[in-house]
Amino acid sequence: MANMNVRTPRFYVDTINYLMSRGVAQNGEFDVTATGGSGAAATRGIQTGSEIELFDMNPLNKVDFDTSGDTDSQVLITIDTQSASSKKNFIAILNHNLGTAVGKIRIFCGNEATDVTAVDSDNAETGDVDWSSMNAAEVVNADVIGDGGDADGGNAGRSLIVIPASDGSTIFKFDETNMRYWAIQFEGNTSASAEGRGDGTWGSTDLFVSNILIGEYFDAPHAPDMSVKRSIDFDKVKVLESTGGQRFSNMISHGRTSTATSKSPFTLGYPDYEGYGGRISYDMNFSFLNSNTVMPNRYESLVHTDDTVVSDVWNKTNGPHIPFIFSCDNGSTGTNAESEHIFARFAQNSLSMSQVSNDLWNVSLKIEEEF
Repeated sequence: MANMNVRTPRFYVDTINYLMSRGVAQNGEFDVTATGGSGAAATRGIQTGSEIELFDMNPLNKVDFDTSGDTDSQVLITIDTQSASSKKNFIAILNHNLGTAVGKIRIFCGNEATDVTAVDSDNAETGDVDWSSMNAAEVVNADVIGDGGDADGGNAGRSLIVIPASDGSTIFKFDETNMRYWAIQFEGNTSASAEGRGDGTWGSTDLFVSNILIGEYFDAPHAPDMSVKRSIDFDKVKVLESTGGQRFSNMISHGRTSTATSKSPFTLGYPDYEGYGGRISYDMNFSFLNSNTVMPNRYESLVHTDDTVVSDVWNKTNGPHIPFIFSCDNGSTGTNAESEHIFARFAQNSLSMSQVSNDLWNVSLKIEEEF
């Protein structure tokens, strides 16, 4: 990880948006429940925004919760991925304020809907997933990761705790699993440890979260050709010229934004003049890819065991339709790893594949950052 060098790229592709693009309803399948905490008379739910906006792939569109009104409350998001075969190995939370709100993330899953309906992973089973052996690891801003069990609850291994160091965006990965039902719980972290079972409390600032992604990342089989083109485009600047030859310009947007309470994905600088502008894009070609890395073995029906460009990336994004997280270096993790990640989409409607030898193909991709 250095100077945004292009190594082996990685694509973090969202399962939720893929399902919704193919007709799965949000309501009833991807739901939010805000609980009142111990002894609370009322639940603490969404104040501004709505459930669907947590999955709208607009990372500057915030949804906030009344966590300061009940500091031991939890926000539980349940996800039905519709299949006991589809693979998941990462979760990303974009544009959150878990640092300021003093919160942490709890993850649990199972093969039945009831496994994820109780807070603090009380219904989850280590027979489905034992998080103490799932090799969970930080990619971006997931500085503390631990087994979510505790001594009196008997929950060891039932959940995973992730504590971001700061506001912004968080990505963490884990061993591949095909569990169908998932829960992402946000809870307070004051006076709590990574091993705590909901023993923390929220701070005085309400929690907000902008986007949630869960799915399977895809690593390119090798680095792209040496002819990679990287651009930084100020494509929202329009230069006009008067009849007398005088030039003047209008800038609708300078690109990424950063305020005291909201940041574009993988932006750390604040205020805006402390960050970089423009839209980053990559134009790259991958040569001599094995055919079984490009196309699935069968094309008449989705086979979840296939790991190919088409099945795991191009099909799951519907080409340029759904944004994804792109890393130009899959080995870049931890401190300053934000530099190697962009929130992006394909800047092409067609995936061109050229056969150059027996069962070997060249594939070209153009990727553009989203503002």
